[in-house]
Amino acid sequence: MSDSLWGRYWSAWKKSFVYRGCATRQEFWSFIILNLLIFLFISFGSYFLLVDVIADKTSAGGLAMVWAYFIYLPLRTFGPLVLLLPVLALGVRRMHDIGKSGWWFGGLALTKLFVLPILSPLVYYVLRHFLDDANSRKILGGVNMGFSIIVAVALVWLCCKPTKIKDLASSSDVMN
Repeated sequence: MSDSLWGRYWSAWKKSFVYRGCATRQEFWSFIILNLLIFLFISFGSYFLLVDVIADKTSAGGLAMVWAYFIYLPLRTFGPLVLLLPVLALGVRRMHDIGKSGWWFGGLALTKLFVLPILSPLVYYVLRHFLDDANSRKILGGVNMGFSIIVAVALVWLCCKPTKIKDLASSSDVMN
């Protein structure tokens, strides 16, 4: 594995379907932060070029809608889909590096992606029996947001933990 930022980034892409082994904090966060920066660069760069540079004052609103429809929405929709398997594999390998099962990452991520959307209509249906529509939506939105924050904080906390595998290897060398 290369020690450069791009080397770690491409290493994560090459191991998109590898769920065995370990991934260091540097490899994990290099991949996450560089992808975030790439998406932000594409978004802001395309908006700046299309709306601020090309459009005059009368067409800026229309080109902003074109930008949102043809660039922002596809990027927001397909970007996470493209990154789903590489991030999941990298997260599972990161959990192995801290000495935990890969299901810690995979379970939290899949719970957020699949369980919450399935349970939300059920919770809304139950709330509708006791409250009106507006209050039911507010409570459900708060529950969804709270659950999302809890999952995000748990994932970030787990992925920021130091390596256990190397610690175990160095302690066994000391014992021998």
